[in-house]
Amino acid sequence: MLWSGLLLVLHVAAFATGEQFADLNTALWTVATTISYAVIYLLPAVVLIALGRTVLSRLPGQGAGFLLAMLAIVTTSLTHVLLFADRTIYAMYGFHINGFVLDLVKTPGGIDSLGASRSTELTAAAIILAFFVVQAALYLWVIRKEGAAPAIRWRWLVAILLCLTLGERVAYGFSHAANYPPILFAAERYPLYLPMTFRKLSASLGIDVASQGDEIRARKIDLSYPLQPLKIEPPAKPLNVVWLVAESLRFDMLDPKIMPALWQFSEQSLRMERHYSGGNMTQMGVFSMFYGLYGNYWFPMLSARRAPVLMDVMQQQNYQFGLYTSQRFTYPAFDKTVFVNIKPEDLHERAAGEVAWRRDQLNIDDLLSFVDQRDTRRPFMAYMFFESTHANYYFPDDAVIARPYLDDLNYLTADFAKEIGQIKNRYINAAHHVDSQIARVLEHLRKTGLLDQTVVIVLGDHGEEFMERSRWGHSAEFNRYQTSTPGVIYVPGQAPRVMTGISSHLDIPATLLPLLGVMNPPEDYSLGGNLLDPKFHRPYAVAADWNRIAYLGERYKITIPFNATGSLRNEVTDGDDNAVADIAAAKQAIGQERAEIMTNLARFSKAKY
Repeated sequence: MLWSGLLLVLHVAAFATGEQFADLNTALWTVATTISYAVIYLLPAVVLIALGRTVLSRLPGQGAGFLLAMLAIVTTSLTHVLLFADRTIYAMYGFHINGFVLDLVKTPGGIDSLGASRSTELTAAAIILAFFVVQAALYLWVIRKEGAAPAIRWRWLVAILLCLTLGERVAYGFSHAANYPPILFAAERYPLYLPMTFRKLSASLGIDVASQGDEIRARKIDLSYPLQPLKIEPPAKPLNVVWLVAESLRFDMLDPKIMPALWQFSEQSLRMERHYSGGNMTQMGVFSMFYGLYGNYWFPMLSARRAPVLMDVMQQQNYQFGLYTSQRFTYPAFDKTVFVNIKPEDLHERAAGEVAWRRDQLNIDDLLSFVDQRDTRRPFMAYMFFESTHANYYFPDDAVIARPYLDDLNYLTADFAKEIGQIKNRYINAAHHVDSQIARVLEHLRKTGLLDQTVVIVLGDHGEEFMERSRWGHSAEFNRYQTSTPGVIYVPGQAPRVMTGISSHLDIPATLLPLLGVMNPPEDYSLGGNLLDPKFHRPYAVAADWNRIAYLGERYKITIPFNATGSLRNEVTDGDDNAVADIAAAKQAIGQERAEIMTNLARFSKAKY
């Protein structure tokens, strides 16, 4: 196990960066943490091997030795595989394996939603196989050398490990108390890092203890949604709703050259030029546009299997539904939240077989057929989730408008720093293809005379970053590239206009429900406002991921954790996503808004914050 431990130390060392060795204190902490956490990561394998040895020692014959060897090789290899997976995820997205990743793995359709290419899958398989081969070779080498190597003084080794562990614990604790960034930031790079804090002791020793209290904790959630029974005066002729959502479609794709059909349509509609998703991931983005609530409500809504009020009202008004996706409704679990009460025959998934751009095309074929074959005496809602703009960014040859582009995006071998321009060109081509499919829907509505009777909504679920702020993809940060999307709403009879102020996915339900005859104020069922109200003004937006809420304002963007995991990554930037010099002043400047956010986090529950 000593040699396996040394090999694991080398692997864990890959999590560190050169910046961690820029000063002596951080360098010593890094060495101590790397060694101690390598041992911690190896402990499950050690325990399993020890248990295996105890059980197998009772078996007769020589088979026990082979089984023990297999157990040792498999458990240590899997440790390397998990670390490699975590390191890859952290390098790409800025977070470790967490609840979001585990949910992705265990939920049907989750792995497929990553959009990995065949070459990525083959590369991953080769790397995993290599870990097993190396570990097997190491095991055989150790067995052959058994007896020739000098005896290991385990007591001294354990004593050294305890000293290293205690040292890095104490160093982190004082760094946390004094807000010493190099060690605090370095700790974020290690999976399952357990921070130790002792603020009271630090204060008693005369250390200037940095202020805390940024975290908002929910101790209990018992839904109260909506707050008041809805008062509804159904319109004599309800409007149809066509709701089009594109995966990872960020704000600057709404461009006359990239998406000409949507751009032209936006000139006849309400176009929102500073529109934010309610999250930096699909889960929170789609949730927020249907519920009009912050992302922290996802969890109680999922637990209660509670549909959004918007869907309730449309069902009460006898809408017919044609809901299509080029992914799955099971991941994220929209079949248990947004569409929980929709008949299974109205949910149409096309998640396998064809490439994403072709699935989008075929789904639009089916959506248009649904529109033509509907019961014309009833209003309808058609929903489509496009997948082409999700990495790997798929498109047909006739959609190419940006060259050169990367022929094959392999997540494991791509040099993102050098090839990001070609990767982004793939994305632009995919957005152009999605535009062609949106154009088909709009043209069909015009030709059939339905456009004058239909509300059309076009959004991205969230944005996508291409290293503009050091990351590729989404789900990691709350900068504009990862959270801002196109926002286009067409309402028959409404004059076209451009909204230059902040708007949000959270405003969609409060805009649609009055059109369905709901008389209640938006505060009864939503945290958004009516975009069609001439007095509409939103001073800031709010987005969420699994662990944090983000205030997105004109001057500042500040994350607010709502659980312990979120506390590890607090970010403060200016309105253009640049670092601010005085973090304390920035937080103080939004004191009133933060209090409002805290209230809203509990508005539709009996949670105490």
